[in-house]
Amino acid sequence: MESTRDVRRLIEKEIKKGSAPLTFDHIEYPKDALQEITSESKLKEVLVYLLRTAEFEELANDMTRNNVYTENHLIRGDTFHRRNNVMERNANYLNIMAYAKRRKPVYENKAYVEIVPCYFAFPPDQLANFRFMYNGAETYAFPLSGKHIINGLYLLSIMHRKDLAGTEAPDYVYKEEQLKIFHLAQVKTVLFQCMLLDDMHLKDGLFEAKLYTIYLME
Repeated sequence: MESTRDVRRLIEKEIKKGSAPLTFDHIEYPKDALQEITSESKLKEVLVYLLRTAEFEELANDMTRNNVYTENHLIRGDTFHRRNNVMERNANYLNIMAYAKRRKPVYENKAYVEIVPCYFAFPPDQLANFRFMYNGAETYAFPLSGKHIINGLYLLSIMHRKDLAGTEAPDYVYKEEQLKIFHLAQVKTVLFQCMLLDDMHLKDGLFEAKLYTIYLME
């Protein structure tokens, strides 16, 4: 895997080519990072929300094309994808459910979705150029190249999440399964991972997007 320095250089090159000057800053591990998935129906609900399909299709907008979705890549070495249309996202859903059934998940205390906020910096003096109104609310839209998103922002986010696993867990992470996930230990399968750039919010001068990972534990 590339070094952090190499990835940041890639981002700088993409910005010079015209990609919006959004840069990785840091990640956090909040108290409510983990939510248990208690059944197959709950897994389906989580996936259709993340993939913006079925009853959550109305959440999809122009920025959804920037979302990064993966299929088992941490286990099988698959590549990352951006799903630009609902047909691709529906196919992604079917692939994940088929893979989940092959893995024979035990849901009680063994299946979780982890939600990690990722923070990105943007030059304040340029924000006005990317501000617009959507459904009566003020928001921002950033034109980003595929390399910038996948090989830059997303890659730095998962690199820092892996680095976090080698550190001491915060005091509020103390339950056995919580600790295993924090340290990425005894993970049976990383079933699915995505970063939703269509749901970014300005917080304390930085843009927050969330990295979602679904774990099946040993």
